[in-house]
Amino acid sequence: MIMFRRAVPALVLTLSIAAPALVVAIDVWDLSGSDGSSGTDNELASGSAQVHDLQNNAGVADQDWFLVGQHPYSSYEVIVDGLTEEVASIPVGEPNDAIRLDRVDAGGGILGTATGISAIGAGRTMRFRNSTASDIINQYIRVQSAVDGCTTVCTSNAEYRIQMRETTLMAPRFNNTGTQTTVLILQNGGPASASYSARYWSSAGVLLASTSGTLLSRGAAVISTASAVPGQSGTITVDHLGRYGEVTGKAVALEPATGFSFDTPLVPKVY
Repeated sequence: MIMFRRAVPALVLTLSIAAPALVVAIDVWDLSGSDGSSGTDNELASGSAQVHDLQNNAGVADQDWFLVGQHPYSSYEVIVDGLTEEVASIPVGEPNDAIRLDRVDAGGGILGTATGISAIGAGRTMRFRNSTASDIINQYIRVQSAVDGCTTVCTSNAEYRIQMRETTLMAPRFNNTGTQTTVLILQNGGPASASYSARYWSSAGVLLASTSGTLLSRGAAVISTASAVPGQSGTITVDHLGRYGEVTGKAVALEPATGFSFDTPLVPKVY
């Protein structure tokens, strides 16, 4: 018993001395270094929420890359927030250029860049959409420290959270057959204008037509679907460049003969 008790402190001391050798200058998402380029295997999907750091690697500023697949006729938002003080420590009144969020191609060419979530913080939001009939599988999200950030001296305390949400809205019913006609009402509750495309689908999932426009800040649009798809019925999707939850709406089917109306809310995917 005496020998055992004396051996424990020595063992603890040995472990505490050896422990620093296990510290790695890259986070758990990129232990092989692969997430610093298009070789990443880390995919952002709708509903994703991950915490990363921007710890430098031997004085080289860190970059985090993410695969970002996009379905046809769909829209998305990526948010970087939850920045720790090491990333976001900027004097009050100065531009919040502490972290950069971009959508890029495989070579790092910029396809889109983010804006501030608000005027008071360093968080970033970026919205984009796929307006084509094909899946997009060759684009990436890239995050890195910006000019006012810690760049080449970031430590493992330089953390941020990244989230992705699909913003596409859906309504399971419109009807322009018989004596009914459907009006689509869209509202933008955000502080900036947002472009949109409303797409009308048959009950078999065939794209029939679409209407596009821009919703002004705090504004609304009232769209007669009968002008786009007369004599048709089916479903509606709306892809847009507003933030998640900022663009809302409903499809209202009117029955002139009875005066009845049937409201079908537009809903986003819920995570």
